[in-house]
Amino acid sequence: MTFEKINQLLKMNTTVKMITVDNAPLIIGFLFKSFKQEQNNVVFSTIQEGELTSLLTDYLFVVNRDENLYPKQAKEYLTDWANAGFLRKYPGKTDEFIFELTPAAENAFKWIDSLERPEFIGTESRLKNLFEKLKELSVKTKKDFASRLKELENKKKTIEEEIENLKMGKIDVLDDRQIKEQYLLIEETAKYLLADFRQVEDNFRMLDRDFRKKIITTSQTKGKVLDDLFQEEDFLLETDQGKSFIAFFEFLLMQSKQDELEELIQEILNIPTVQQMQKGTFRIENIRNNLVEIGTKTNDTTKLLWKQLRKYLEHKSFFENKIIHEKITQILKTISEIKKMNYSKTLSLKLDEVIHIDLIMERPLFKIPEKIKFANNNLDMGTTSSNNDKLFDQFEIDIPELKNKIRTALKNKTQITFTDFVKEFEIQKGIAEVVAYMEIASKEKNKHIIDESKREIINIKNMKTNKLFKIEIPQIIFNK
Repeated sequence: MTFEKINQLLKMNTTVKMITVDNAPLIIGFLFKSFKQEQNNVVFSTIQEGELTSLLTDYLFVVNRDENLYPKQAKEYLTDWANAGFLRKYPGKTDEFIFELTPAAENAFKWIDSLERPEFIGTESRLKNLFEKLKELSVKTKKDFASRLKELENKKKTIEEEIENLKMGKIDVLDDRQIKEQYLLIEETAKYLLADFRQVEDNFRMLDRDFRKKIITTSQTKGKVLDDLFQEEDFLLETDQGKSFIAFFEFLLMQSKQDELEELIQEILNIPTVQQMQKGTFRIENIRNNLVEIGTKTNDTTKLLWKQLRKYLEHKSFFENKIIHEKITQILKTISEIKKMNYSKTLSLKLDEVIHIDLIMERPLFKIPEKIKFANNNLDMGTTSSNNDKLFDQFEIDIPELKNKIRTALKNKTQITFTDFVKEFEIQKGIAEVVAYMEIASKEKNKHIIDESKREIINIKNMKTNKLFKIEIPQIIFNK
């Protein structure tokens, strides 16, 4: 931390501005109440302008009851906060605007939350967690088979000792103090995970803004700009943040992991000590739905940004072509108005010999085509020794029918692997049908997943001979 860096941070950082501005208690208190506390047993990540204006009007009435500290209208405050970067305001599917928190607001909440004096600081759980992470990082970064094997043997020994203790009636359970420590650490991690997604989404938006600025100021050709666009998209997915988000999202979308997470949360909520620690500002039972919602929103936002960027390039190209057309029309109009000008003496453009002009007068004269004469003989019916029935024994793959089967399989599920899918809907038309399913998954990459790094074996039956064949395919996961 240098003097210059701290000075710039205090002047330019939006989180610092939000905390130090004159009406900071109003901003932070209202935004936390609206976006972080439950409203009718629900926590909203986005709120429509009309509803948020109504909430702020009621909030201002309570705050100004004794003294008129904040004289502006609620809508004016919301506009000011959006312009300052404390809120993000964007048009929704209807005509009404939508508000959501920015990363700066999330950071302000985290900082203020860290100032509150906790009941106690769980040093034991944090130290154990630190040791586990250090050990994992140390072991799993080495390609030393001996040390890796030794670590696994130690784990095996520990597990065997615990099994023996259980057989002897000895069971080690956490006391109330340890339960509190573990739960507070889980709650803190969950809070930060939800808040960090705001920053991930904002980073994607910043990349989009930077690339739009580059398009506006660049003198490159359209082809080069498009090439840069695709490279930027690939680069975004290949960054550490992009890879981490994709891995998180794929992990979270697995139905088995969602069910496991839900089961673990329900078990934790049945612990009396945890029930006593539940707060209105954070509900651990909502963590799965919140993670799925905010992860899906971040993923959809990223796709929408690239879609809007492509549309922007198309519009830019259209207007450039329109300007060229207007210039040509203006030149033709000038030529038609100035009749006396001798254009043979005007400066002309010289073209390289890259265009071949085929003039009509250079073409050869018409030539009567020769008529082909055929012998007037009767043709005899020929015979063949081969069987041509296979030429007419054709079948086709009905893609809409396959898509309907996928929708039926996902009716009561959020996702299904291809190996489970073929157990419900048997392959009828061999490898061609499997290839058709892979084509559906590849064309709808925004929904379905094809993992080339993982291979699976499926069985296919020949409907004529009833023989079973095994084929190896990449892992395919259909998502709703």
